[in-house]
Amino acid sequence: MIAVYILLGLFVLVFALSYLIMRIACGRNDRYTKNFDKMLDTKIYADCKDLIVQGKQWFDTQKPQQVQTCSFDGLRLAGEFIPCENARATILMFHGWNASPETDFGAGLPYYQSLGLNLLLVHQRAQGKSEGKFMTFGVRERHDVHTWVAWHKERFGDLPILLAGLSMGASTVLMAGGRAFDPLVKGVIADCGFTSPYEIIHSVVRSLELPAKPITALIGMQTRLFAGFGLKEYSTLEAMKTFTLPVLLVHGEDDTFVPCDMSKAAYEACTSKDKTYLCVPKATHGKSFVVQPEEYRTALRNFVSRCLN
Repeated sequence: MIAVYILLGLFVLVFALSYLIMRIACGRNDRYTKNFDKMLDTKIYADCKDLIVQGKQWFDTQKPQQVQTCSFDGLRLAGEFIPCENARATILMFHGWNASPETDFGAGLPYYQSLGLNLLLVHQRAQGKSEGKFMTFGVRERHDVHTWVAWHKERFGDLPILLAGLSMGASTVLMAGGRAFDPLVKGVIADCGFTSPYEIIHSVVRSLELPAKPITALIGMQTRLFAGFGLKEYSTLEAMKTFTLPVLLVHGEDDTFVPCDMSKAAYEACTSKDKTYLCVPKATHGKSFVVQPEEYRTALRNFVSRCLN
C-alpha cells in the first residue's frame, strides 16, 4: 500500500510540474507586454534597445488606428493599423512568443512603410490586446491569419496583401499557407520561425539538459487537456508541401533559441517556385535586421517589388 501511495504521489508531482511548464510555455503572460519599458530592460533586447525605442517613438507619432476582428473560435483579436499614402499594399505583421509588434518589428517599421505599405500590426491570440488564455504556437493562430486577411479585404477591397512574421509569428504565417490563401495575398516573409510546436519545445527542453522526450510528451499531454491543441497537430513543414506563394525566409546564424536549421528545413520542404533563404551571420534570435540592416533592407525591397509587380 505504501508503494501505491508513493507512485500516486510521484504521478501527481509529475503531472503538476508538467502543467506548470505548459502554463509557462503556452499560458497568457501580460507581465511585460503591458509594460514596454520593463520588457526592453530584459537581457534579450540589450543590443537593440535604442533602435526599438526609436521605432516605438515613430509608431506613436503615427497615431495608429485601433482595429479588431473575431476569431473562428470567438476570441476578440486586436490590431493597430498605420496607413501609407498611395499604398501599394498592406503588410500584416505577426509577432512572436511573449512579445509585441513594437518589440519585434519596431526597428524596421519606418522602412516597411517607405516601401509603400500600409502596416497592420496584429496582436496574436492570448497576447497583448487580443483575447485568449493560451498561445498554440501557430496551430490555431494560423487560422487567425486568414481571419485578418478577410478583415482587410472587407475594408480595402482588392488592395494586395503581404504577410510577415517573426519567431512564432513566422511559423504562424507559414502554417497558414497550408490552406489556400485569398488571391490578394501576394507573398510571405518569415523571420526565424520554427518547424513545429513539438520540435521547438523539444529543442528548448534539450538545451536545458533535461530528458527532452518524456518531458515534451508530458507537456503535449497538458496542451491537449488544457489548451486544446497537440504539439504534433500541425507543422510548418506540412504547410510547405503545398506552398505556392513567393516566400522570403530569414534566420540568424547564431540563433540558439530557434536553430537556423529549422528555416533551412522549411526552405527545403517548400514547393514554391519563388523561395529565398537569407542566413545572417552573427545574428541571434530575431536580430537579423539589427545585425545586417542593409542586407535585410535589400532583400525586403527586392522581395516586395517582385511580389507586387
